[in-house]
Amino acid sequence: MYYPMRSIRTHQFHLIHNLHFRMPFMIDQDFFVSPTFQDLLNRTRLGLPLHWYKTLKEYYYRPQWELYDIRSDPREEVNLAGKQQFVEIFKSLRIQLNFWQNITADPWICAPGGVLEYQGKHKAHPVCLSLENGLKNEL
Repeated sequence: MYYPMRSIRTHQFHLIHNLHFRMPFMIDQDFFVSPTFQDLLNRTRLGLPLHWYKTLKEYYYRPQWELYDIRSDPREEVNLAGKQQFVEIFKSLRIQLNFWQNITADPWICAPGGVLEYQGKHKAHPVCLSLENGLKNEL
């Protein structure tokens, strides 16, 4: 099971990049058959209230970016990504995350809109090549 994510955390904020955000989040078999998850499934099917802060759809399909203020929202329930008052924090954390991906040679640095090519003519200077899938890489 594999669902690539990258994340950076400061004393106040947590930024998560869900690299396969258009694909459902993977559910491991032992979690799927657990009474807790089965209750969530059954309540969703029956339209009953959930005892959880996320809907089943929100659990399976995550946004590309999640930003949380972990001081005021330690359970990470309110996604601040895209909110105007957090634009500068979001940009700063993305730059820090991208820096970390560069220094660690993260093969997912171009995702989701591209793939890192570091062989052949690009061996000396790796580049992101577009997957031409309509998903733009913003960094």
